[in-house]
Amino acid sequence: MSNEANKPWVHAMWDVSPYNFSAGLQNHLKKQIEIHDTTLRDGLSDPSRGIFTSTQQKVEMARMLDDLGIRRIEIGLTTPESLEELKTFGQAGLKAKTFAMTPTSSFKWKDWEAIDIALKAGLSGVVLNFPISKQLVNHFLPGWNMEQILAKSVGMARYAKEKGLFVNFFPYDTTRAEPDFIERLLKSAVGEAHIDTVSIIDTLGVGSPHGIASMVRMMRQWVADIPIELHMHNDFNLAIANTLAGIENGASAVHTTINGIGKMPATEDIITCLRILYGVELCINYGDLSNCCNRIREIGRWEQDPYRPISGKYAFGYDSDERLNENRSQKAPFLPEFIGSQYHLIVSGRTGPEGIRWNLKQLGKEASEEQVKRISTKIAEEWGKKGRALRDEEFKSIVDGIV
Repeated sequence: MSNEANKPWVHAMWDVSPYNFSAGLQNHLKKQIEIHDTTLRDGLSDPSRGIFTSTQQKVEMARMLDDLGIRRIEIGLTTPESLEELKTFGQAGLKAKTFAMTPTSSFKWKDWEAIDIALKAGLSGVVLNFPISKQLVNHFLPGWNMEQILAKSVGMARYAKEKGLFVNFFPYDTTRAEPDFIERLLKSAVGEAHIDTVSIIDTLGVGSPHGIASMVRMMRQWVADIPIELHMHNDFNLAIANTLAGIENGASAVHTTINGIGKMPATEDIITCLRILYGVELCINYGDLSNCCNRIREIGRWEQDPYRPISGKYAFGYDSDERLNENRSQKAPFLPEFIGSQYHLIVSGRTGPEGIRWNLKQLGKEASEEQVKRISTKIAEEWGKKGRALRDEEFKSIVDGIV
């Protein structure tokens, strides 16, 4: 039985640190935090992975995110070439709001063409994307000055709002931009364009938790009650830490991708952290989380570290069957069934008869005592040769040769 009424750190599925729930921290947390999943845009465009997916595959991914309970899905770019694909998502019957990002190059297009594409596609909103640091303005929009950036971005946002679109104002490379200009830009965007939300974007992943927390507090003074969103990159392996630091200081939406592809905080990590470590209810179907992550990864055909926390194949893995009988709450920070996963007994020289029988059961097989001894001997031999735990298919090969 859950004990969350007076001890939110204690639950039937976990028993975490009470220090996470200090009054000082809880007072700064927003009551509602939105997940903006950008797997289909920022994730699939990861330049280090070279992922290719068809429109049909992307729609299947979007439906899985939708069934999981994600209520904002970013599906691509508002380019003329993408219009027909964007329309497909508008017709997919998703409960989630659908967004697309305006490309930086759209600042050079005629009038507000990028916004018109979003309207033709029947999308819910746009991520209005443009550089704000002088470094990236000079790189992507050579010849433009900062006043032109302000005028174009605010004008585009105003037009999008007049047409009824949700506008996430997305001035990227925020973490390297001049604060005086950020203040002027955001006050204009709020006062003249009436944007819905504004993002802090750590484009190169160069922010620290302290820095992101400071930026959120600073921007809250400039945008009044306009929600602040976080788009953190993971170049220093700080995307999750930076995202949580921003949330702790009043941010109310976070951009994520499944498995963290695209150097983003992983959707599964953020929603699990928020629920278990912060007590934030997101209306997520957590029991389908593991299956959702696995299926989307299979569709996208990207590789994942099998030992990564939460969604890795061996995230709840152990190589000693002695732990099968331990108190389950002491083996992992939360029970794997909360996310639809399970414990995985990794096969090595430390695996005893009980562990072998447990793994045989997973294969739908049984073995005599003599066969278990032979399997154990063969496992020890292979473990010694390979110097690592045996993979599932290697264990199965041993079993098939004996049972």
